[in-house]
Amino acid sequence: MSTDGSTTTAALAAAPPPTPEVVFREYAPRIYHLARRMLNNDADAEDVTGEVLVQVVRKLHTFRGESALPTWLHRVTVNAALAHREKRANRAKHETATGDEHLLDASPADPPGAVRLNRPKAHHTPADVVLAGEQRALIEAAIARLSAPFRDVFVLADVEGLPNPEIGDMLGLSVAAVKSRLHRARLRMRELLAPHFENQGDDR
Repeated sequence: MSTDGSTTTAALAAAPPPTPEVVFREYAPRIYHLARRMLNNDADAEDVTGEVLVQVVRKLHTFRGESALPTWLHRVTVNAALAHREKRANRAKHETATGDEHLLDASPADPPGAVRLNRPKAHHTPADVVLAGEQRALIEAAIARLSAPFRDVFVLADVEGLPNPEIGDMLGLSVAAVKSRLHRARLRMRELLAPHFENQGDDR
């Protein structure tokens, strides 16, 4: 006698892995934005996105269902971004000082991100939508000004929403170190953003 429960379990276990098209459509933007915020450079983020997608396609056959894939993608993207940054730093050491470090610390235009602050709701006016867009741009610019160790933790915690233990595992840090860096990053973000939001308050 068969049971519905056993049939359902067997069907889930036999679920096919996602196709490359599904991964590219649903996950490529997330990979890019995470890499972009960590590396603060469009071209580097594109390189990392390509590397990660190649790894995904090679290992898609190992995934059954979608629960493990986002977690794995986060880890692979973070590792690829850190490796790319290290290669970039090593390359810079072998070159004469050309100001590359200052260029990397600048705040180039960033594509629309997933920063969760004052997102416009259905009842918001056009002015509200414009203000929300301006706020997201200010936040992205502030993130770009964080030094890399603090930017990594801030992006993973406050933008991607990952828990501290998982962040520590990804970055090779203790939970205490993650909390310390996140605290300092938030203080720095508050310092960078305070003048803008104070000015907005004065205008009202």
